[in-house]
Amino acid sequence: MRLVKYRITSSTMALFPLEGLYAALTVPKGSIVTIDDSLLKENKLVEVTLQGKAVRMFAQDVRARGEEVAD
Repeated sequence: MRLVKYRITSSTMALFPLEGLYAALTVPKGSIVTIDDSLLKENKLVEVTLQGKAVRMFAQDVRARGEEVAD
């Protein structure tokens, strides 16, 4: 498992855990998400880390609306 960081280049949706449920909220442009690079090949909801919190995003959104950044 190799964790990679992506900067979101246009706002996109993610599912945030709130009070035992998930709420769809916007991830703003410029946000940094961390993802296991093996999950980037998927076309489904995957777990990413955003500001220290685990949220769910579509892998294809990370690929299409993000750019990899160096550590």
